[in-house]
Amino acid sequence: MSLIFNLYAELISVLSRAVTGRLFTEQQIRSITSGAIGKYFAAFFPTPKEEIEARQKVDAAREHIAAASSFIQEMQANLESQNQSLEHLLQEIDEKKKLADRYQKLAQTNQEEFAAFRQEMEESLRKELTEQAAKGKRLRQVASLFIWVVTLVAGAALGAYFKEIVSWARGILSQP
Repeated sequence: MSLIFNLYAELISVLSRAVTGRLFTEQQIRSITSGAIGKYFAAFFPTPKEEIEARQKVDAAREHIAAASSFIQEMQANLESQNQSLEHLLQEIDEKKKLADRYQKLAQTNQEEFAAFRQEMEESLRKELTEQAAKGKRLRQVASLFIWVVTLVAGAALGAYFKEIVSWARGILSQP
């Protein structure tokens, strides 16, 4: 039974050394360094203080790696967001370019038809305006002649009685 127990204990110590990365246990280090030959090998074994400092350095390095990893992940997320925005803009540009091309083709095909339609509309509009101008031409001429005669008579009357009108206006303005 003691043989199985010793084998089991040795197996556990070997496994624990493999997991922790230590080659020797504390007890083994003390037994080696306490002997006469161990004095010469003591410098090769780490002291507990050096081991603690090494662990602290490893922990600090892990913290720095975690912080750097977090920073890199944030940058990647930001870049991915910008990439998606740019992709969306590219899609919008492509859609607007296709729409502009479609309108350009539509304008080119309808330009000839529109020119013929425009010419027809111009002729029709000229004809209609000429007809409307001819409808009231005599009435406008008579009204124009009447207004001209009234203006001529009123101008002649003002010219003949101008001095009397001016003296009458001065008399009204000079009264207190």
